Amino acid sequence: MYRFIIFTIQIILLVIILTFLFSNPFIISLDIGNLKYSFTSNIFAILTLLFLLFFYVLVYLYFKSRFSVKKYLLNNKFKKLEKGYHYFVEAMIAVANKDNRSAIKFHKKMNVYLNEDPSLSLLLKSEVYKIDKNLNELSSVYETMIKSKKTEALGYRGLMELNLNNQDYHHAFLYGEKLFYLNASIEKLYETLVYISAKTKNWNQLLVLSDKAYSKKIIDRETLYENKSIGHYEIAKIKFSSNPKDALKDIIKALEFKKNFPPFIKLHLEIISQLNNLFLLKKMIKKYWSINPNFLLRSIVSQIIIQNKLTDLSFIYQVIKNNREENESKKLLIFFAIKNQEWKIARENISGLIGSNPSREICLFMADIELGEHNDKQKSDSWILRSENLAIENSWICRITNKTQEEWESLSNSGYFNSLVVFDSKMISSDLK
Repeated sequence: MYRFIIFTIQIILLVIILTFLFSNPFIISLDIGNLKYSFTSNIFAILTLLFLLFFYVLVYLYFKSRFSVKKYLLNNKFKKLEKGYHYFVEAMIAVANKDNRSAIKFHKKMNVYLNEDPSLSLLLKSEVYKIDKNLNELSSVYETMIKSKKTEALGYRGLMELNLNNQDYHHAFLYGEKLFYLNASIEKLYETLVYISAKTKNWNQLLVLSDKAYSKKIIDRETLYENKSIGHYEIAKIKFSSNPKDALKDIIKALEFKKNFPPFIKLHLEIISQLNNLFLLKKMIKKYWSINPNFLLRSIVSQIIIQNKLTDLSFIYQVIKNNREENESKKLLIFFAIKNQEWKIARENISGLIGSNPSREICLFMADIELGEHNDKQKSDSWILRSENLAIENSWICRITNKTQEEWESLSNSGYFNSLVVFDSKMISSDLK
């Protein structure tokens, strides 16, 4: 509408000017060199009008032909793209059906129409080589992919998976790390890098990646703390023999992220013991037992007490002072009463724990008491025989494979990261779940 109004005003002005010129003719003279040219204003107006008309026609024809050619080129390009994508779809269907001959045929046809963009061609090649298990060519395609911004993520992911399948965890991590910094939100990428970090014992990178993943909202705070606690625990284990003071700093960080976790407590107490700080060791044993007495902690504390020659019952009474009526405290006392040959104390505390279905551990305690107090080998053997039909306690189980193992490890014997849980969860507080 606006353009129409402007055009109308221009026409009206032109008509007014022409009308004025034709109504009031005058002579126009031009001196060119020694010659003088004269003509009326009417002729000048007619020539000007003809020039404008010619210019308009010329401009009209120019734009008309230009847009027609452009439209033709666009239509032609669209048809080529349409055919190219059609052959790409046909090729991908052939790949899905593992029909490599057809996939190669359609791939060649696709390249005729999509030769300006190699991205789809590389993607298709990679799928064909995957089916053929042509790993050398597949690796070459991925290397080409990482040179282009459009396909570099696909290239890094392919190279990571390729090296992971070949159990080359070092290179798998390098490519995975680059992919992570390109696009951290790729599904299962963080979990894959965590697994590789555990396999290669690259615990510092686990800490860095976890912080990055949390900042990108890929993992929640609980997962962050869980994985960082494991990272610091494993670093403390590595430092334990060479630099126990530094190891102590890392295990304390691990316990800050995951409080009262028995495997972490075990390492903490072992480091303190290595530093020969007996006062602190006693203090921490009493502290941990006071917070959460359980059968896993009892096994850990018992070993530490024996290794550091703290088996005197006076110290055991100090340890269980705040929760003496707890079953686990009674078992701890029974264990060391037997070691100290205090049979009366052992029998007094075990009487309420036997019941109709005593555990394997209680049976073995009774075998020691009967043999030690009364030298009754028959009764002792009877308790031992009874214990043999009962399940072994104090074990961990992989929640993925259901395979058990005695010691907790960040990477289970089945090969899964942080997959171990307490075998008998009802015997331990929710803190250990």
